[in-house]
Amino acid sequence: MGIAAHMAGRLDEARERLEESSRLRREVGALPGVAANMVGLAYIAAAQDRRADALATLDEAHAIAQAHGAHAIVRQIEQARTEI
Repeated sequence: MGIAAHMAGRLDEARERLEESSRLRREVGALPGVAANMVGLAYIAAAQDRRADALATLDEAHAIAQAHGAHAIVRQIEQARTEI
């Protein structure tokens, strides 16, 4: 739902939904999913002219993804860094 809201330009709603999804994923220990959500949060931050926040979010996401061997997410993070 967060991604759909982002695609529709509803950035505040998208951010809220991705943050809630991340909270739930943390609770159940799905940390690669948290890292994936953080990629979306970084794009939202960039779209809201918060580039420093976006890059910090990607740094945290990278650490999580690396620690859990989530190589596909690491690639998404690297791509996001080039686009932000």
